[in-house]
Order: sequence, then C-alpha cells, then structure tokens
Amino acid sequence: MTRVLVAYSPTRMSRDEAGRPRLEQHILSTVNDVVEALRKAGYRVESAALSRDPRRFLAAARRFRPKAVFNLCEGVAGEAELEMHAVALFELARLRHTGNGCLALAVCLEKATTKRLLRTARIDTPDFLTVAPGEEPEGHPGLPAIVKPALSDGSLGITSRSVVKTQAALRQRVQYVHRWFRQPALVERYVVGREFQVAMVGNLQPDVLAVAELSYRGLPRALPRICSYSAKWDPSSHYYRHTNPVLPAAIPDALRQRLVTAALRAWRVLGMRGYGRVDFRVRRNRPFVVDVNPNCDISADAGLARAARYAGMTYAQLCDRVVRLALE
Repeated sequence: MTRVLVAYSPTRMSRDEAGRPRLEQHILSTVNDVVEALRKAGYRVESAALSRDPRRFLAAARRFRPKAVFNLCEGVAGEAELEMHAVALFELARLRHTGNGCLALAVCLEKATTKRLLRTARIDTPDFLTVAPGEEPEGHPGLPAIVKPALSDGSLGITSRSVVKTQAALRQRVQYVHRWFRQPALVERYVVGREFQVAMVGNLQPDVLAVAELSYRGLPRALPRICSYSAKWDPSSHYYRHTNPVLPAAIPDALRQRLVTAALRAWRVLGMRGYGRVDFRVRRNRPFVVDVNPNCDISADAGLARAARYAGMTYAQLCDRVVRLALE
C-alpha cells in the first residue's frame, strides 16, 4: 500500500476587513478532507504539521517513509511568504511532493513579477504599478483601479474599498496596505467585465477541468464586483452570499477557447505543475489575467473539486490524480 504523508502548517494568520489579525482554521478541515479522500483511494495516510522548526516533521517523515508528501502548506507559522520554503524542505529531504515547485510558488506570490512574465510572453494582464512602503502612488495605470497587497494570496486585503475611483481614495488604500500588511501595494487597472476561473490538473501538458464564471447576482449595487476576502471566508457577508461560481460558464466557444489558451500559456510560462487555477476578467471579449493560483484550495467544497466533478472525477479521484502526478 502506497504511503502518503499529508503536510500542513497548523496556523495561518490573516486579517479581517478592518485589518484585525485572526487565525484561519480552514486548513485543518482541508487536511481532514484530503486524508479521508486518499484513504478511499487506497493509500495509507498520515498527517504531520510543519512549523518553523522542521525537526518534528522530518522525524515523522523518517518514521513513516512516505512515497509522496501531499503538500497543504499555505505558508509556515502563519507567514504566506514561507510557502515556497516548505517545498524547498521537501526537496532537500528528497521527499516527492504534490503540487508546484519552489520557483512557481515564489513567482506567483510576487504578483508584479507574475505580471511581468506574462507580459513578456504577450499574455494580457491589466496595467499595474507597485508602491513600496513609505512611497506614494505616482504614474498609476489609471482609474478606476484595484489596490491589493503585492505579496499575499487568498484575497487577503481585498475588500469593497479596494476598488478606488479617485486619487485621494487611491492614496488612502495604498497607505492601508502599507500599514496593515507591511508590504508593497499593487495598484492595478480595474477591468470592468465578467470574471472567469480556469482550473487545471497536470504536469507538462495539463488538462483543463472546467471554465467557471463568478456570478455576483444579488450583490448590492454599491459594492464592486470583485472576489473579496469576505467572499471566501466570511459567511455572514453580502459577498459570501452573492459570489457564486457558474459551472460551466455560459459563454461562446470562441471566448472559452481564448480563456483556455491563455490559461495554458500562463501555466507553461510560470513553470506550474500538479494543479492550479488562472483567474481572468474579460472586457469586450478580451481576457486579462488578474491572478494565478498555484496549489489553489483543494478542499472538498472548493472550486478545484467542483471543476473536477464537472470533468467526471470524484474528490477521491482528484486527490489520487494529484498524488500520481507527483510520482511522475
């Protein structure tokens, strides 16, 4: 029986819409989902937490001797920027692991670097500017704009106030990112249009599972149509109730093909493998990449699992496929 060790980081700190720190427990439910699915698929499974001191994790790995590590580390000790270091540890310890490698994780965490690489490959992405802490946004890409933390994931720091329409609002939002997240702010031209997600699984030649559209039907008109932090993590919010995936997206074949082609090109340019998702906004039938998510949420109720079900895979089959890709 093939042994798989599920690795995770037990704490992940984030901030709510007011900037207050809070602990996310979502990762623990994902661990349970994956462990159960892998056991259904016939694997022998254990889980182990990875902290800043990796000795306990490495001891667990030496004892269990897994054929592969199922990587669920979204960071280490609550720091998302250490996500790539967890993978580096697996590689140094000669542990095969699921999902993306160090370089892809590092590049995609740096949103500006991602966008520069996409542009070099002539893949459309909105105009942008990064503003370092202590600096002012000068020569910005135009208004309206959306302001995000430049080195975060999971929609961290994205709220209804992230979309700005005036210079004063832009400065205030940049200062908010600097103050609460202590990192550069990414100022990106806001693309008014429909929003799509392309989920993929594979290595050199990934399979597109589905093209989904995010519907904001019912969202109060005063709120911008964006996938905010509360849309993902706050069940009491308007965004959570009115941000819903439509799968498959009801779009012409020509647009679907443009989205798929751009997503596959982004996958290859960024050196992705295992599984991931590319997010788009579309204006006048022209797709713009607004985010790339290597090792996106793989919990049983998340978008990747929904896309897999649409493609005819059970959740256990999805997790099995991810392990097999790691063993290639």
